[in-house]
Amino acid sequence: MALDRVDQQILHALHLSARAPFARIATVIGVSEQTVARRYQRLRSAGVVRVLARADPARLPGKSSWTLRIGCRPGSAPVLAGALARRDDTSWVGIGAGGAEITCQALVDEQNSGLLHHLPRASNVLTFSAHQLLHRFAGRGEADWVAPGNELDDAQRAALLEGATAVSEDRGVQVEDSDTRLLEALAHDGRAGWAALASATGWTQRQAAQRVTTLTAAGAVYFDLDVASSAVGIHTVANLWFTVAPAHLAEAGARLADHTELAYAAAVTGRANLMASVMCRDAAALYHYLTTKVADVPGVQSVETVPLLTRVKQTHFLLRDGRLRPEP
Repeated sequence: MALDRVDQQILHALHLSARAPFARIATVIGVSEQTVARRYQRLRSAGVVRVLARADPARLPGKSSWTLRIGCRPGSAPVLAGALARRDDTSWVGIGAGGAEITCQALVDEQNSGLLHHLPRASNVLTFSAHQLLHRFAGRGEADWVAPGNELDDAQRAALLEGATAVSEDRGVQVEDSDTRLLEALAHDGRAGWAALASATGWTQRQAAQRVTTLTAAGAVYFDLDVASSAVGIHTVANLWFTVAPAHLAEAGARLADHTELAYAAAVTGRANLMASVMCRDAAALYHYLTTKVADVPGVQSVETVPLLTRVKQTHFLLRDGRLRPEP
């Protein structure tokens, strides 16, 4: 499915403001509201895009987010990755390093270590390391890779985000058990209307709207755009594992997060203290990125590049033929 400039600008607008009204997006990119709505539904039905809400793991009592690196016996990775992808506590599963390593993001219950306890004992697992997420760096770059060459300009960004509520990072606001049905509905469709959310939760539309506003304004919940990267011309994806001098960790993470090639950057525990997901057009573009932008980041002592061969699960959605699997 080929995407044109309008498709990519719609994706970029949604990445910047996932619940922005179609009318506002239409005004910003210069097309009709009907065109935006029709194209979004076509992209969603084709498995190119999903909008969903995610809770900050730090706001989930008794939970923590981990990235697992699992070295496998030859030929065993697809079966193990498939089993991991079917679990409710995993959000991202990929096979890399020539098919010898699985990378998995998992939400771990501190009272029941689950995967952290059982995986190292699996017969097909040769090596295992677990890296707890300490801090996610949110930058301009993570919203730009979805529309390479067709990004919204500064004036369009400003118009799209005019009047948007600033995120306060109020740590006093936590995700509660009573929010479960709300988050389940928003994970299914991050653009669900207030009537649909009220039906899913048993609340009134006003209560649903107020709770979503409270959670998002405090940074306890954020909206994400999941995109089938190959559909936007991204054919080389890799995980980068950085070793950064502690004095430069915050600065390096912030600098990396502003790179248009990165979709994700976070400080983690372990021998490598910063990990990132890089999206490039091809291997040559990845090489150029590593030898220019990465080389210019202060404090980076080393970087391990692990190319991703197959994505099995992406932000809670299973993938088939490179596309986000349509909901049943």
